[in-house]
Amino acid sequence: MSGTRIRPSSRRPGGSRLTGRRGSSDEFTRAWAGFDEARATPAGTTPRGPVHSDGVGRADDHDRLTRTEPGRAGQAAVSPILFLLIMLPVGGLAPLLSGSGWWWNTALVVALVLGAALLVRLLPLPAAAPPIAALVAWAITVTVMFAPGDALFGFLPTLGTLDTIRSGLADAGESIALQSVPADPVQPIVLLLALTVGLLAVLADSLVFGLRMPALAGLVPVSILVVPYTVRQQEFDIVLFVVLAATYLLLLFAAGRFGIGLRLRQGENIRAGRNAGRAVLSGALAVLLACFLPGVTPGLTPGSFRPAQSAQLPSVYSSGVDPSIQLSQDLRRTNPVLSLTYSTTSASGLYLKLVNLSDFTTSPWQPEDLSEAAPLGSGFAAPDGLSADVAIQPVTTDVSVTGLRSDWLPVPYPETDVTGLDGDWTVSPGSLTVTGDNTNTTGQDYSVTSLLVQPTPAQLAASASTVPDALQNYLRLPRSISPIIRNTALEVTGSAASNYDKAVALQSYFTSGAFEYSVSAPVEGHYDGGNFAAVATFLSAKSGYCIHFASAMAVMARTLGIPSRIAIGYHPGGAGTRESDDLTTFQVYSDQLHAWPELWFDGIGWLAFEPTPGLGLTPPEYSLPNYTGAAATAPLRDGATSSAVPTTPRAAPQLDSGDVATSDPQVQAAQQGRAWLIAAGIAVLVILLALVPAGWRRLRRRRRLAAMMVDDRPASIGWQEVRDSAKDYRFELLDGETARGFAARLGSLYHMPAEPIEELLVAVEREQFARPGTAGQPDRLVSDVEQIIRALSAQASTADDRRALLLPTSLLGRPGR
Repeated sequence: MSGTRIRPSSRRPGGSRLTGRRGSSDEFTRAWAGFDEARATPAGTTPRGPVHSDGVGRADDHDRLTRTEPGRAGQAAVSPILFLLIMLPVGGLAPLLSGSGWWWNTALVVALVLGAALLVRLLPLPAAAPPIAALVAWAITVTVMFAPGDALFGFLPTLGTLDTIRSGLADAGESIALQSVPADPVQPIVLLLALTVGLLAVLADSLVFGLRMPALAGLVPVSILVVPYTVRQQEFDIVLFVVLAATYLLLLFAAGRFGIGLRLRQGENIRAGRNAGRAVLSGALAVLLACFLPGVTPGLTPGSFRPAQSAQLPSVYSSGVDPSIQLSQDLRRTNPVLSLTYSTTSASGLYLKLVNLSDFTTSPWQPEDLSEAAPLGSGFAAPDGLSADVAIQPVTTDVSVTGLRSDWLPVPYPETDVTGLDGDWTVSPGSLTVTGDNTNTTGQDYSVTSLLVQPTPAQLAASASTVPDALQNYLRLPRSISPIIRNTALEVTGSAASNYDKAVALQSYFTSGAFEYSVSAPVEGHYDGGNFAAVATFLSAKSGYCIHFASAMAVMARTLGIPSRIAIGYHPGGAGTRESDDLTTFQVYSDQLHAWPELWFDGIGWLAFEPTPGLGLTPPEYSLPNYTGAAATAPLRDGATSSAVPTTPRAAPQLDSGDVATSDPQVQAAQQGRAWLIAAGIAVLVILLALVPAGWRRLRRRRRLAAMMVDDRPASIGWQEVRDSAKDYRFELLDGETARGFAARLGSLYHMPAEPIEELLVAVEREQFARPGTAGQPDRLVSDVEQIIRALSAQASTADDRRALLLPTSLLGRPGR
């Protein structure tokens, strides 16, 4: 550089023409670019691309996307993170399954799958070997854990192994359909988890290490995380989501840090090599946008996606869904949907039954056996136990289904005829439940003829306590039920002599005011659903919803020798609209889904009881303690009197309503205070996020200025800071431009301090072409850089100054030197 003086010959913004005593500006540019290329390429290697006449090294387009082999340490570090990314959402299934053994079994399968792939990947084997090893490890592990008897040598799968696993998966589906939540993790369910999650682990490992696309591995935990919210309506687990998002960002960081992935070669704004920070920033921004953008963007808010009432998802009751699970989901719907409409000759509403739960001997309470069901056209059998001397009243009901998809048909019990159905249907001779054969209730319109059973007090009191052999199954209970159930039943019934008196005493116990109706307390107390453990806890907590009241009364009745079963369907609900032809029309919504016990009495048959308080339902007249008279009139089941039936139809629920309104000023103030706190928290969070680029940019500047004091090339570091600062003010940077050319263009727009910029330029040129350590004094160079940056800020407009501070565009490029 000695003996050469370079000076700008023009101060045009578009660039500068440089001349010198030894050669033209083009020769100087090529020499400088060639020197930079030689510094960037280690000795003995080939440059990344040809050096063109403009001094910029470019690679062919097809060569810009390359694979770089990660080191063994990097692969060993990323695999445990991938294990956590898969197993964390598996832990989110805890509300659906009791215990923790199922999690450990699944974790063992995932660990062996990822471990086998990692071990093979560390060996000098073809790229296809690790995923094959993962699949083999998955197959052998599942075989050893769940089907060793049919395996060759106890671990090699055979055709018999496939049959065993296929049978286990079928049993898992049946168990899921029958069990309530939380379900017992029986072996078929654990097999299903190990099989599916293990296969997802193979997929995730292939995405990260095989295809080198670690970002796509986030689809695997998402597919697992959505399962509990699909099966059961529940509060979103914020803690699990935050931990899972952090683990995902850690995976992206580690993958970028250790060179796992497809990366671009040296190019504009992209540094060749590892870009862990860029990966984490991209992932974090994606997570934040996914969380907050839909809540504030017009058209993307939850209210924007609320469909019309008729378009909402229907209730689903089928052989593949546990009725008690769907019952709890429908009762907790924020916006009830219209399930069906019916017009009836009865002046009051009707209980519409879908299915009976009668087998209490297994842990999941099961519907009645339909093996003896006959085609609907073959007719209906007489109701069990109903004597000819018991008064009955025929009722005709026309039903139109709108928002219910069910294999079981909602009908009033006991029915004697059903007409107008499309498809094939069967009827059970004992329970008279109507079940679809490869069909369901969607869009069905049908007519039902049923009976209102009206026993007299004398007939109820005279019913014998003997139980026919055909009904012994309705008394069966496991020996291991909690003593609190039996003891409470004995205490409540006291000196009641007949089965009827005991049944009335049980119903009065639950409706006396000692219990409260709540759909949230069972979830918070972990006794949601219908099972013996839930019944025992419910009798202590004294808070629950219909399935708990019905289950408790049915089980307690069996301990007293009274045959019982649980009916699931719709309760009568509110008032109907009286038509001119003596028909009353009722609209039935999803929040009217209900469970109630049915008890059997000799000579009368099955009678419904109503132990659930808090719904405004009046129990059947025959179940009340003051039931008197020679003959009972039609039971009043909806709280309306026989002489006055309200004619105002139930108002449709408001789909855009928020929380339930309250007139308590303190409650309103508390709600408003929480709303303001949430709004303030969101505002603070938005402000902090907006300040992140400014803080990052300020931190980078401080680190550069500090590095100038200790680095052997301080001027180059300082000059990079000057270039980035100019870029923040939207000053264009040109590839291959010399330092003096850049200074000339910058000086054409801004008045630069002459001595600092000249001193910094000379130091940069010396660092590029002279021996290290000859650039100048670092403290003076730091002062020069600070003066230049202050000059830029002082001459910029207020808008440009704020934009450079809050939205620094230099962060989009690589922090080069």
